[in-house]
Amino acid sequence: MKHNDSGSLPSPPSDSQSSLNTKDPSLAAQPTDDFREEAIASSPQGLKRQVVWPIAALVAIAALVMVGFRVYQSLRPEAAVSEVASEPARIPVRVTRAAVGLAQQWVFDEGVVAAVRRRVLKFEDNGNIEFIAKVEGRDLREGDTVAQGELLATIDDRTQIVAIETAEADLEVSIQSHNQAESALLQAQANFDKAQSDLNLAETELVRYQSLYEGGAVAATDLDVEANDADQARAALRVAEQDIRAAEDDVRVASAQIEASQARLREAQVDLEDTQLVSPIDGVVAYINIREGEYWDTQRINSNDLDNVAETAPIVIVEPQSLEVELELQADEAQAIRPGQQAYAVLEEDVSTAEAAGVSNNNLLAIAQAEGSQGRVFSVSPTQTPGGRGVEVSIRDFQLVRSLQVGGRVYIWIEAANNPNAVMIPLGSIQPGEAGPYAFVVDEATGTVERRQLEVGIEGLNGMEILSGIEPGELVVTDGINRLVDGMQIEVVSEEASL
Repeated sequence: MKHNDSGSLPSPPSDSQSSLNTKDPSLAAQPTDDFREEAIASSPQGLKRQVVWPIAALVAIAALVMVGFRVYQSLRPEAAVSEVASEPARIPVRVTRAAVGLAQQWVFDEGVVAAVRRRVLKFEDNGNIEFIAKVEGRDLREGDTVAQGELLATIDDRTQIVAIETAEADLEVSIQSHNQAESALLQAQANFDKAQSDLNLAETELVRYQSLYEGGAVAATDLDVEANDADQARAALRVAEQDIRAAEDDVRVASAQIEASQARLREAQVDLEDTQLVSPIDGVVAYINIREGEYWDTQRINSNDLDNVAETAPIVIVEPQSLEVELELQADEAQAIRPGQQAYAVLEEDVSTAEAAGVSNNNLLAIAQAEGSQGRVFSVSPTQTPGGRGVEVSIRDFQLVRSLQVGGRVYIWIEAANNPNAVMIPLGSIQPGEAGPYAFVVDEATGTVERRQLEVGIEGLNGMEILSGIEPGELVVTDGINRLVDGMQIEVVSEEASL
């Protein structure tokens, strides 16, 4: 029995082939399909060939498909390039250029406003408040500027006025008595001079008569008369001396009376001042707690505590230039603080309002610089506060004072360090590592990144000073850092402006 060399079964004949077989004797001699199937089934290899045929057909089809796909791929130019030069995917990153700029380290904390030069004005006597100074037709109030010596308020002072008038009258009487005593002293001195002159004349005459008597020119009685005149002149001189001493005593008494009258007048004037509030300095009204018609009682103030004084004192005057802010910094932060460093103070409520509006720390600093009160560090305590770990710092010398009030709470920014020529990169481009901070720098020629170890300096609010590791103008990765390793290829999707 014949069979195909390939081992595959022949296909069933078509109708045309069947007709040809009946007409052609050679073909008619071939076995029929039923006979062929029976013969194959009876063959030892028939069953195996039935299984192999479908598998071989599938393998052939698959080989043809693969050959066709490779031919198709070889005809595509882009596919050929891809096979020749296949590149790994590039990591998209954002970058910025390191630039030379100002590096500033800021220390931020809360503080309380106090007055270096403060004057608490209070009445030293009881009475109804009868006068309060007017400013542009209204009563004096907080924030008003006052001048040294300006009368700000008074209570009922009629008793003090009468006492002053009485003391002034007594002083006038004392002055008149003093003038009279001085006149009497002058007269006594004139009388003394005359008595001295009379004595000199009497003694001269006595000497002359003594010579005449010895020469026999005058009688003894004449000599006795001259001697008596000389004795009387000496007595008159002694009286004149006593009169001078008495007149001098009268002058001293009159002077003492004047001094006593002046003391009483000063006392009366002080009593009057106790009923007045007069500004001792050029300053600003920090607190005022009185109104016209109210009764003032000296017992209202019984403490030197600032809060108590602020709530009870009639008027408190401060010098704007003498305000200070006291704050307590952590010991590690205080190490960078030195006298003379620049500082800005902003009211607590202003900062709270800005923060509620979503303002960032950078913008808060800008607000402080534009709208805050600018001063300088005055002192840094060399020791930590008892029971704590803080260091007291004082800010004074405010050149520009805006809205600061004694006792108010403020936020303080202190410029602890600065370098105007620092190499700066964004804070977000720096990563911590076991060997220290590092950043990725872009090699623009190859499109790869290099991991650089950094030595950093001043940390600002939006940037870091680089002491070594990066040069000005180099591209530094700012976004996409977490997926990078040294030498990785990247794609720059955007370049941010330098700091």
